[in-house]
Amino acid sequence: MLQNMSRIKIKWERVLIQLFGLKGKIIIILFVLIMISPFSYSQTDGNVDSTVTESSIHPLKISGSINAYGELYSISGIAARRPSSTGRLLIRPTFTLFNTISIPVEIILSTEGSSARQNINQFGINPVWGWGGAHLGDFSENYSEFTLNGLTIRGAGIDLHPGIFRFSTVAGFTQQAVNGGAQNGSYKRFLIASKIGLGKDNDSHFDLIFLKSKDDISSINNNQKSITVLTPNGDDQLPIGTIQTIRWSSSGLTGDVKIELSRDGGATFQAISNNQPSSGFMDWNVTGPGTFQAIIKITSNNDSTISDVSDYPFTIASGVPAKIGNRYNGNLNQNAFTPQENLVIGTAGKLNLADNRLVFDFEASGSIYTRDLRSAELSLDSTNIPGIFSSLYKPRTSSNYDYAFNTGISLNLTQFNFKLGYKQIGPGYNSLGLSYLQNDQRIITAFTSYRFSRNSITLNWNRFSDNLIDQKSFTTSRNQFGLNLNSALTSKWNANLMLSILSMGNDSGNDTTKVDFSSFVISTNQVFMISPQSLLQNVSFNYTFQRSSNNSVLLNSTITKVHTLNVGVTLYFSKNLTGSSSVGLVSSTFADTVTNSTKIISLGIQNNALKNKLHSTVSISTSFLENNSVIRTIISSSYSLSQVDNLSLSISYNAFRTSEVNRTNFNEIIAGLNFSHSF
Repeated sequence: MLQNMSRIKIKWERVLIQLFGLKGKIIIILFVLIMISPFSYSQTDGNVDSTVTESSIHPLKISGSINAYGELYSISGIAARRPSSTGRLLIRPTFTLFNTISIPVEIILSTEGSSARQNINQFGINPVWGWGGAHLGDFSENYSEFTLNGLTIRGAGIDLHPGIFRFSTVAGFTQQAVNGGAQNGSYKRFLIASKIGLGKDNDSHFDLIFLKSKDDISSINNNQKSITVLTPNGDDQLPIGTIQTIRWSSSGLTGDVKIELSRDGGATFQAISNNQPSSGFMDWNVTGPGTFQAIIKITSNNDSTISDVSDYPFTIASGVPAKIGNRYNGNLNQNAFTPQENLVIGTAGKLNLADNRLVFDFEASGSIYTRDLRSAELSLDSTNIPGIFSSLYKPRTSSNYDYAFNTGISLNLTQFNFKLGYKQIGPGYNSLGLSYLQNDQRIITAFTSYRFSRNSITLNWNRFSDNLIDQKSFTTSRNQFGLNLNSALTSKWNANLMLSILSMGNDSGNDTTKVDFSSFVISTNQVFMISPQSLLQNVSFNYTFQRSSNNSVLLNSTITKVHTLNVGVTLYFSKNLTGSSSVGLVSSTFADTVTNSTKIISLGIQNNALKNKLHSTVSISTSFLENNSVIRTIISSSYSLSQVDNLSLSISYNAFRTSEVNRTNFNEIIAGLNFSHSF
């Protein structure tokens, strides 16, 4: 652990350089100058009359926050699960003009950049006034469940709602072009959407929605010359004296390639083969000396600018088992992702009656979706696409048309609530304005709750089914019923009982694909309040029993039973020192033969010091399962430098130990430093 901490200390300088580069410095200086300007607004003292009069209105007020975060990560024993160092800067000022127009600005800078495929860095300006608002830069908008929701758009938009009139439109790019395979490749995508209607969001309203999204085929050059190292690509183990295969993919290359090896993390290279045919593989007799910092480099002999190296270091050593790392890129396929196009037209709304006691909401949308813009065009006569869309959309052989709708009615009384809903999404429905959508589903839901005195009861039920147009070999259905009882039995005793029943199956006649699964869960949670000033403040008790049965023929009616028991206490030592502790046991039985027991113990201490300016927490948790054990320690501390400045530090240490032959021990450390300033 001390070695890992020393590595973390060395890497802090690198994080700060990445975080506070030239771009970051310019933005920080700009906002510091704005904040100290004579127009900036400072909060008044609580004892001063802050009533705003016409003469005291400032032409410009600035409020908001700046947040800087740096993280270091180190792991030994297994492959890294996150970047070794990360830095983020979040700036959120709000400019208020004459107490009328509010202009929030959001800036996000990260050292991760585009490492997550799409760029994490963001800049957005979002002015808001009494009857409208606007967007410029990076923003997100929510029109409805089936049209536009959850996407980050880089562009512009406007939202107007004077009186009962509603109008909104947005336009911009939702993803950037990335060369890659099915998992990480994408074309540059442009989206435009509009919404027009009457009413208010929190009251009755009706909207018509239009959305068009299309990929730019020219944003990806499929003829671009490239080389991609596939293996070894990181975390591999190559035994000295064995023959291992170096693999790579190439596009648009002619002639041979040069293959080189570095044993010092890429600082220097030595040639393995100067004239290797670009066949995509080469068998290599691994030679010493051993190293944990090996890197492969492959370069075109005809154009030295076309080359690639292993994404991460790999190991060369004697006596180690051969292993391909988990960073293998063997599934790379430049043609696996396709340029797409989408047109969605829909309507959504809500009807409130009797002061919101009776509410009816609905949404219906139609979608035309083309999976591959490179496919051949079709005439409208040869498709099922309505002719009204002929001027808006060109159907192709990979196009399809479908619809989705959702409706619900709810009754809201003082002590009683009831809601019934129905949703259907066709298998061909798709909207490129959504971050996620599961189509081919029909869902019926029912929910009711009743409150009386200090007690409440909740019942819910839903039914799910797919294969809406019988294009699959079988239909899957799922029914789930839930019951929740909550009661304050006394002023110091609160009790809860939860019941859940699930059944899932399909009508397949094939033993291999047959599904017949059921689950029963019952849980109770009891909380006893002792005394706010006693050493033992409260005690909680939780017990859960789950029984699941898989009656598929191949599994021979397998039954799993799980008992979970947890007891926790909260301790009061002094005004500034409190603690908590819990002990848990999880016992599971599979097929009435295999039984596993996991013991979990946790302890936490919270301390306030320096007149409540310093808040510190230490927590330790351990779990034991047969030959495996996990220990996690978290130390966090937050210090208020002033009323508007706060500095916090957190260190997390995870240790996994096992005696199993096929598993590896590992140590993991995450250290994060955060500074926030409000103004």
